[in-house]
Amino acid sequence: MLKKLLAVICTVSLLSACASQKDGADLYGNGNGGWNDDVNIADLQDTANTQRFKDETNNVVYFVLDSSDLSAEAKADLAGQAKWLAENPRVLVVIEGRCDERGTREYNLALGERRAMAARSYLIAQGISPDRIRIISYGKEKPVVLGSSEEAWAQNRSATTVAY
Repeated sequence: MLKKLLAVICTVSLLSACASQKDGADLYGNGNGGWNDDVNIADLQDTANTQRFKDETNNVVYFVLDSSDLSAEAKADLAGQAKWLAENPRVLVVIEGRCDERGTREYNLALGERRAMAARSYLIAQGISPDRIRIISYGKEKPVVLGSSEEAWAQNRSATTVAY
């Protein structure tokens, strides 16, 4: 009896470990080519699309201090992303909003969200389905570049589009 119970526990553990990896068809779920509702962004791992998107587009747009307004350069980069996404209709994206280290945690999370939303809204205006886009704000919690200089701060005031 104990051996059977142990075998069941091992099997369940193995299956749940495999189920935590979200890729390919597991991401898609709403019937319209959009995100599966139970996908947790924290569980996502890079795919071939992640690297291809990085190689073929400028996947990061930058913002000035204390702003979520898109510059002309950011709009051009997002237009390139939208073109790539239109050519690859099964690809889903997460837009990660970030801030520099200045400001409170709460303020920067809200600003990072506004930055990610600005990029998302632009992609939608370019014809990309909202069902294909999720956002997350890291605020100042996951900087791209460590440091307390204007150069580091400028690189962290961003929205990064990651493809899956």
